Amino acid sequence: MIFWAIATKCRIDSLEIRTFARLLNSVMEILDLYDKELKLTGQTIVRGQRIPPGMMIPIVVVYVYNNQGQYLIQKVAPTKGNYYSTTAGHVQSGERDFALAMLREMKEEIGLSATKSELQLVKIRRFNYKFVFLYILKSNVPVEMLRLQKEEVESVMWMSREDIELLCKMGLFNRNHYQLLLDCEESGFFKTH
Repeated sequence: MIFWAIATKCRIDSLEIRTFARLLNSVMEILDLYDKELKLTGQTIVRGQRIPPGMMIPIVVVYVYNNQGQYLIQKVAPTKGNYYSTTAGHVQSGERDFALAMLREMKEEIGLSATKSELQLVKIRRFNYKFVFLYILKSNVPVEMLRLQKEEVESVMWMSREDIELLCKMGLFNRNHYQLLLDCEESGFFKTH
C-alpha cells in the first residue's frame, strides 16, 4: 500500500512499482495477513514480525515420496537451525495460488521442479497463527540431481518413515512436519496416490 502512495507522488508507473515490490520482498520477505476464515485482510508484515491477534499467515509444506515408500527429507542449514524437515516455506505477499507457492519453494530450496497437476493437496491445517497447506508429490529423482539453496538446506536424502520417527524421537526432526506426515498416512493418501 505504501508503494502506491509513493508512486502517485513520484509519478512512477505500475510496472516499476511491481518490480520494486518484488525486489523488496526478496530481501525482506513480506507476508500477507489473512483472517481466521482465510480471507485476505489487505495488511502485510515482514517475516519475523509478530503476527497480530486474530490474523493468520499461510505456509506451504510438501512431502515428496518415491516408489520405495521413502520421503525426500532435507537437513536445514546450520544457520537456519540444523534440524531435519520436509520442504516448506512462507507464501510471499501477492501469491494467491498456494500450489504455485509450493512449487516455487521446492525449486528455490532443493532445485526440484514439478507441475501444478503433479502436486496434490492433502489438507489445510491450522497450527496456532498459521494455515498450513499440506501437499504430496510423487518423484523418484536421484538426490544427486537436486541443486540445493545452501543458505537454507545443507543436504537432502531419501528416508523411511521409521528413520523419520527416530529423528523425531531424538528431537532432530521438525515436530510439526512429523505430525503432518502422520496426517498424510492416517488419511491413507500415500496408499491411494
